[in-house]
Amino acid sequence: MTDCPGSARFQALLEYALRDYEKNASVTLADWEDPLAIRLQRCHSIDDITTLLQDKAQAFNDLRHRDRILRSIKATVSILTPISAVASVADDASLVGTPNGS
Repeated sequence: MTDCPGSARFQALLEYALRDYEKNASVTLADWEDPLAIRLQRCHSIDDITTLLQDKAQAFNDLRHRDRILRSIKATVSILTPISAVASVADDASLVGTPNGS
């Protein structure tokens, strides 16, 4: 990169974005063995970097959306399981004392 104000600003923004990614994704890019770090090394333009980071951001958002759905399903199951158990006990109790029951 050239030594101009725009380039310095871009470098600062890129470093901030990478630190933010490390924090949110729980990875360390410093060792440059991370697949994203390797792909970033191969970028030769701002457009290349932008496209790569947009793709990663979209994948991250998709993952967060899936996680939100799975948490909703887990909450629903945790509510329905005790209800189902109570209904099963009530059904068993209604069979006690009937000709087909115990």
